[in-house]
Amino acid sequence: LYPLLQGYDSVAVNADVELGGTDQKFNIAVGRDLQRHFGQTPQFGLLTPLVLGTDGVQKMSKSLGNYVGLREDALSMYSKLEKIPDNLLDQYYELLTNLPLEKLPESPRDRQKQLALNIVSQYHGEVAANEAQQAAMNLVQGDATSTGDAVPEFSLSQVQFPAKLFYILNTSGLCKSSGEGRRQIQGGAVRLDGDRISEVDLTFDSAEFLAGKVLQVGKKRFVRLIL
Repeated sequence: LYPLLQGYDSVAVNADVELGGTDQKFNIAVGRDLQRHFGQTPQFGLLTPLVLGTDGVQKMSKSLGNYVGLREDALSMYSKLEKIPDNLLDQYYELLTNLPLEKLPESPRDRQKQLALNIVSQYHGEVAANEAQQAAMNLVQGDATSTGDAVPEFSLSQVQFPAKLFYILNTSGLCKSSGEGRRQIQGGAVRLDGDRISEVDLTFDSAEFLAGKVLQVGKKRFVRLIL
C-alpha cells in the first residue's frame, strides 16, 4: 500500500522529476506507472547512492543511532566522523566532499581526520572545525579541562537534586535511558572531567559541584554541565 500511495503523490503534483535514494527505485517506478494510467507523461527518476551510517553496515538513520546530524555541534560531528570505519572512507569522501580521491593521505587515520575536518568546516566553518579537532584530541587524552568552548552545554536546571549520575546521563541526552546510563557506568565508559566513574549509584547533592565539569560517555558523547 505504501508504494501505491507514494506513487500517487507523483500523479497529484504531476511531477516531471522525482529525486530519491536507490532504495526508492521501486516506489518511483510505481509513480511512473500511475502517471501513465492517469494520462500523464511519466516522470524521470533521479536516484542517488545511500550513505551508510557510522557503523559501516546499515544506511544512516537516527533511529539506529548511526547518524551524523546536520545541526549537531562541531565537536559531536567531528568526533563521530573521525571514527568511521576504513571501508567507508572512499564513499564518504566521494559523496560528502569535493576533495579528489587521488590526493588523499595514505594513512587511514589521517584520512579520517581530514574527512572530519572537511565536513565540519562545511557546516561550522574552519575555525570551529579546528577547535573541535583539538578538543577531540584533548578528550581522548583525558584532558577535559582544555576543550575550550567546543563542548556543547547542558543546563543542570533541568535536573532535580539530589540526583543519581545515571539519571543525569539520561536527562542530558548522553544516554537514551537511565538503564543505559547504569550500563555505561558499569562498563567504564563514563568520565567526569576526565576521571572515570565506576560507582553505579553515585549521587550528587547539588548542581554547584558539577557546574563547569565535562560529562563524557565513550569517545563521541559529551556535555559541559552548567547551572
